[in-house]
Amino acid sequence: MRKNLRNSNKSYFQLQSDAGVVIARRKTSFLSDGAYLFQDELEVHGVLAVRVITCTAWLLELYELKAGDVVFINGTRKVRATTKCFGVLYPPFTISQPSVENAKGRVVGVAATESLPTGFTEVPTMFETMCSELPTGVAQALEIVRLGENHQSVEMNSRPSLLSIKAKRLIDENYLSYPSISRIAQRLCVSHEHLSRQFKRDFEISPSAYFHQLRLADAPLKLAKGEEIINVSQDVGYNDLSRFYKQFRKTTKTSPGVCQTLMRPNRV
Repeated sequence: MRKNLRNSNKSYFQLQSDAGVVIARRKTSFLSDGAYLFQDELEVHGVLAVRVITCTAWLLELYELKAGDVVFINGTRKVRATTKCFGVLYPPFTISQPSVENAKGRVVGVAATESLPTGFTEVPTMFETMCSELPTGVAQALEIVRLGENHQSVEMNSRPSLLSIKAKRLIDENYLSYPSISRIAQRLCVSHEHLSRQFKRDFEISPSAYFHQLRLADAPLKLAKGEEIINVSQDVGYNDLSRFYKQFRKTTKTSPGVCQTLMRPNRV
């Protein structure tokens, strides 16, 4: 999902390998162990936006801010780092709501293509760190998390309704096989309208938008590998090519063709 940022033309894409979804910006490198490394200079004004991390992969971001702030909505409170050097670990299938406020600095990160090891948090977590070196792979990235201090949850809603929990679980497990949110609502014995209202109340994103983001998470890396757009559309569950284009633009703020050109990582 693209970060919704003003005064910035940096696109933020979800990519998926055979092992799961990874997150990567335009300037992206493959690491030797199959993870992805990215880095960006930050000079943005933030707009509060839902951010979705999906599938079996995870993302670690490390921030060094010279000015400004990154704030997360956590239920009824706001969570912000107490230092200018901090990290955020996003496990798979988590939803968080960050706001970037007049931030200047640098962000580097690692997006993995494998599941988190046992013992790591299952909720998005912010922590303090003094690490300023670029991680060279998954092992070093995870060590940075282990050595971090003052870990605190940045999960958007730690107490969603039971209906939303069940719906999210069904979407997470079946987003390629379920044809619509209406079918999920039927399985849960509620109306589509009621499910949509409750899900958005809990997560600040509609179940339909979440559903399509999961489907489209597969597409960019397939495009980057040179696969035909029509084949990618069918692989991620869209038999209607025009609908695939529409949903792709809505989610990534660019076209499949442009994405195919942009997302060509170099191996390092």
